[in-house]
Parts: sequence; C-alpha cells; structure tokens
Amino acid sequence: MQRQIREGHSADLYRCLVDSVTDYAIFLLDAAGHVQSWNPGAQRFKGYRADEIIGRHFSVFYPPDDVAAGKPAWNLEVAAREGRLEDEGWRIRKDGSRFWANVVISAIYDGGEVIGFAKVTRDLTVRRGAEEALRLSEERFRLLVQSVTDYAIVTLDPAGRVLSWNEGAQRIKGYCADEILGSTFERFYPEEAVAAGFPRHELEAAARDGRFEDESWRLRKDGSRFWANVIISALRGADGRLVGYAKITRDLTARREAEAQARRLAAEEAAHAEAVRRSEDLARFTEQLQEANEELQAALAEVAEARDAAERAAAAATEAYRELDQFAYVASHDLKAPLRGIANLAQWIQDDLGDGLDARSTEHMRLLQARVRRMEGLIDGILAYSRAGRLLGEPEPVATGPLVREVVELLAPPAGVTIEVADGMPTLQAERIPLQQVFMNLIGNAVKYARAVRPDVVVAVDWRDTGDAVEFAVRDNGPGIAPEYHERIWGIFQTLEARDKVEGTGIGLSVVRKVVETRGGRAWVESAPGQGATFRFTWPRTARSGAGT
Repeated sequence: MQRQIREGHSADLYRCLVDSVTDYAIFLLDAAGHVQSWNPGAQRFKGYRADEIIGRHFSVFYPPDDVAAGKPAWNLEVAAREGRLEDEGWRIRKDGSRFWANVVISAIYDGGEVIGFAKVTRDLTVRRGAEEALRLSEERFRLLVQSVTDYAIVTLDPAGRVLSWNEGAQRIKGYCADEILGSTFERFYPEEAVAAGFPRHELEAAARDGRFEDESWRLRKDGSRFWANVIISALRGADGRLVGYAKITRDLTARREAEAQARRLAAEEAAHAEAVRRSEDLARFTEQLQEANEELQAALAEVAEARDAAERAAAAATEAYRELDQFAYVASHDLKAPLRGIANLAQWIQDDLGDGLDARSTEHMRLLQARVRRMEGLIDGILAYSRAGRLLGEPEPVATGPLVREVVELLAPPAGVTIEVADGMPTLQAERIPLQQVFMNLIGNAVKYARAVRPDVVVAVDWRDTGDAVEFAVRDNGPGIAPEYHERIWGIFQTLEARDKVEGTGIGLSVVRKVVETRGGRAWVESAPGQGATFRFTWPRTARSGAGT
C-alpha cells in the first residue's frame, strides 16, 4: 500500500481519503499487531479515540474466549502467510458491547518481509439480525412440514429432481432422505407409466395450469405398489420464472382395498341372497356404506386440518414480513436521526460564523451537507426498494394525464425545462401511488441528467395501447446511455461513470423496475450516446388487488 502511495499519490491525499470514510474502520497494525493509525470510522464503530488506542494490541477488539483461543495471533499468521484474511465474528467496543463484524486483514510487505497489516472492519450487526429473523421463520416452516407424517410433502426442481423430503414421505415411500435427495421423482412410478411419459406429463400440466391432481399406482422402495392421491403445484419466483414444484402424496391403498372389498361383498351377497334375506342384505350393505362414509369424512377432516396448517403457516409468513417492514422503518428512522443532527449542526456553525469561514471551510461545509442529504436519500431509497413490489394497494380508476401533470407540479422543474405530456392519456384501473412513484422517478431522472449537459431541457411523456396493457414512454434530450449500460442502470446502487457529476443514490431505477414487474409489466431503455434516452414501461389496464408479500 505504501509503495503505491509513493509511486502515484501524495500521503496527504491518501490520509484525507481514509479519514473521510465513516462506514468502515480502516487502520494499520505493526507486524506484532499494535494499532498504528485510526480513522473516524474506527472511532464510530469501536468507541475509542485515536489517543486511547494507538499503540495498543488489536486483540483488545476480540471477545475473551477468542483471545484465550489465540484467534488474534492466528489471524495475523494467516494474513502474513497468504497475504489476506477475511473473517466474520463478534467484536468488542470500548463500552464492552458486542457487534457482528466483517473483517479483512491484508499483509503489508517491504522487500518480501511483512512490516505490518492493513485492517478494514465493517459493522454487520443489523444485517445479521435480519438474516437471523428470516432464518428462524424459515426454520419454523420447515419443522412444520417435517412434522407431518400422514402426507409425503416433497419439493422438486424444474427437472423433477427431489430437493426436500419429510417424515411422511419416508413413512409412505420407504426411502431415507439421503437415499432419495437429488434423484428424479420418476423412481416412484411403475415402469409402464415411465415408458408412457406420464411423470413428464404431470410436470408439464402443473407448469401450464399451476396445479395437477391424480390418483394412480406408485412404487415404494421395496418395489411394492400403493394407491396414491398426488397433487403437484408449480412454484414460481416473483418474476414468474418456474423454480420447481411442491408435491403432496397420500397413501389411499387401505381405503381403495376397503372400497373394493365392500363392492365385492355387496355383489356376492346380492347374487346369492334369497328373497327373504334381501332386507338383511340391504341393512348390511347400508352399514358398509356408512363405514366407508366415516372413512371418507375422516379423510376430509385430515385434508381440512392440513389446509388449516397451511393457512396458519401463510399467516405466520405474513406476520414475519410485517415485522420486517416495521424493522426497516425503525432502522431508517434511527439512521436518519443522527444525520439530521449533523445537518443542523453544520447549518448552525455556518450561520454563527457567517463570513468568518474561509473558502476552504465553506466548501467543506457544503460537502458535509451534501453528503448528509445523499445519505438521507440513500436510506429513503433503500426503504422504498425493500417495500417496492411487496405491498399492493387497492386499484382505482386513475387518469394518467392529470397524474403526470401532478407529478410535474411536485417536481417543480426550473426555468429552461419543458415537459410535454401527450394528449388523450388513458385512464387505468390501477394503484395510484406506485404508478405516481414510477413517473416521479423517470421524469425526475430525465430532468436531472439532461440539465447536467444542456440548459434547454425537453422531456416528453407519451403512450400507446398494446391491448391488455398500456406502454408509456419518458423521452429526454440528455446525454444518452451507451448500449452496454442499458441493463446495468436498473441494478440497485448502479450509476454510470459518465454521470458521476450528477448527485444520485442509484436506487430510483431499480425501484421503478421492481414496482413495474410486480404489477405484471416490463421496464427498459432505448438510448445511444448524444441522442438522449427513452425509458419505456408497460402497465396492465386492470390491476390486482389486496396485500402481497
């Protein structure tokens, strides 16, 4: 690292770069592990000031059990031997509290000899908490499925290979999980069914219609046959892509044999009964029918119980998503509160000192306030992205012409900006707020990036009817986008190097695509450098209603 600074950069510039980073703790250790430098990010994460920690051994950041196990020394040994070490684990702040950290230690060499280490630490406590909550929710659902013994509940990949196996599947079919996972589900079918392509037909029908139900013979591990009721449901991702199948099997052999036996007995008794015994035969037959009906009612009760269990699991999943939304809101509020404090403090300093600030200090204050605004925008964008597509409101008639003009009023474009809205804009049965959010992001982006390169900005909003949907277009006369970036710009946190002079979080377009695709539409861009850009998206004329997760 030091050699690179000597070859191309000044030490002062490098130090300013490191000191400006507050999201990462970046500091140097000597070859023995003693702290040699300390940046603001390190002070924010770990609580120590530079004068409190420089010269102390970095093992002070590790829990006592890790220190006793020699983990700090082992980390340095690995980094010295391999050049780099990355680790995640608990670390200790000055006040004794723990935080979950991602740590990268890189060895610094001089003439082939290790003279120290660069250490970069990031606080991942919030992310780990969210991942743990999701893991617990998935674990509860997995245990629910595993506890069912009257039904074989398995999942298949799109090719029909077994991905999961519950206790009911083992009891009915005889295979242990390690014997069947990864195998094709055709192993459960008689040879004649496989030869006729029936298993493939089941998957094709489920993929086409969403669900397939059948009753026929299946095979156990020992080769014996059993009569099965089978339901196969297609599993699709948020983008509609087929990701696999859920397969529920119930062994109906006993019921089938009982029904067959009842029919045989009834036929034999009817053939040989004498006229004087017909009433007795009828009574016995009625009793047999009652028994069969009781079995059927019991089977229906079990089906209802399984359905109730599935509904409870769905309710639990909905509650988990609700808790995740609440957590995201609280986290956003707690992150933005100190940012507002920083912004207010900077403004108070600037107001108090006034003309007493020199040009450099004034620029620093401007940069500080701009970064606070950028962080607030980034937090709001992340919160919007986390919710985009999962919450569906109630559809209503939305006149898109007035809606776009309302968006233009909210954006309040400056002088020199012309926004043209096509005549006859359609009225849709849609969710108003998500559609407004899409137009707000696209028109706002068009104005922002076009103004960066020219004073006379023209943005045009147009539409065309595609049948079941409407295709909207937002066209600008800005700098344009090279074709190789047409897909990249839709990714979260993605911005173009050519647009690095324009303030942005890199979230707006990812929110647009997520909202549009969740409603069954599609979003894309048509552009070339120097020819402006046209952002297009489709929106169905009739929207779904209700809350989605």
